[in-house]
Amino acid sequence: MLSQLLYIGLLLILLHVTTPVLYYVIILSKAKGQWPISPVDAGGLPSVSVIIPTYNEGGIIVDKLNNVIDQDYPISKIQIVISDSSTDDTPVKVKEWLRSHSSVNLVYLSSPRSGKGRALNEALKVANGDVIVTTDADSMWLRDSLPNAVRWLSSGEVGLVSCIKVPKGGGSVEDAYRSLYNVLRIGESKVYSTVVFHGELLAIKGSLLRSMGGFPVDIGADDSYTGVRVASMGYRAIVPDDVVCVEYIPSAGYGKWRVRRAQHLVQSFLKSVRLPKPRRYRPIYYTEAYIHLVNPWLLPIGTLLLAASGSLLAYALIALGVVLLVWVPFRAWVIQQFLLMYAMVRNLWNKELIWEKVNKGM
Repeated sequence: MLSQLLYIGLLLILLHVTTPVLYYVIILSKAKGQWPISPVDAGGLPSVSVIIPTYNEGGIIVDKLNNVIDQDYPISKIQIVISDSSTDDTPVKVKEWLRSHSSVNLVYLSSPRSGKGRALNEALKVANGDVIVTTDADSMWLRDSLPNAVRWLSSGEVGLVSCIKVPKGGGSVEDAYRSLYNVLRIGESKVYSTVVFHGELLAIKGSLLRSMGGFPVDIGADDSYTGVRVASMGYRAIVPDDVVCVEYIPSAGYGKWRVRRAQHLVQSFLKSVRLPKPRRYRPIYYTEAYIHLVNPWLLPIGTLLLAASGSLLAYALIALGVVLLVWVPFRAWVIQQFLLMYAMVRNLWNKELIWEKVNKGM
């Protein structure tokens, strides 16, 4: 009996390790390859509606607005829509900014706080751009982020574009996690489409988004679910390596922020798993769904079985795992597994559709 526990434990740990490693190696080779599609320089630039959902962003909203209009894109082609539920001085800051930028096409909407998805859909009602871009107030773009995203969308194959993220803060664990994460997003995009998309910049063809009825309101991952839905409709939903955003990591409340992020990602997978997938998308989607929803549980179950076997080999392997925690990439991986498991459990009673604001110290 004890030997069976040892073998089953070893098998589960082996599956937990080898499946994502093999997948990463395959996707890494794709990430190093050429894009099968190219961004197109169309004759005329499309109009763009940039939607910024806000809640108590008085300290950063001016920087965000300046960041949007500083893009290498004609300001005459940009409409900014702010969907605001603030109780601080965000409305005052927006109106003050607009007085000194009267040439900017800005629409300000105010409504009670009822979740990000609903705020985006309210803004979508007045957004008139050919391209709809959503962006978090507490993130920043490089000067070419918007024009590069729009160029990729000019391809008939591409329906949605998001960004890779450069973290500011969070330390070595966040850096290691994000480095791995960006490679996966780019590699999957080169194969067909990826599965995770980002609120820092999400650009989608306006006609496509409107035909879908807007953003989901019953989950927190409006960005990722919308991207998977677009890919499931037969369009590419991609994260190119030349669309880059800066993600500010909270110094206080970092753990809660990561849990919420994991909760929303889990929600996206559980909702989107029912969507029909194009043949090219199935290996990517279902492998990632397995890695996020099933694979994390193999680690603690396998470890407990090893410990219960009473084998010296089992104890040695557990000790080796503890020692390996000093290696930052391994530690980042283990932390993410426990975050995903906790997120799945926490979603049973709180989906965090409306959450306590975390100061990211921009």
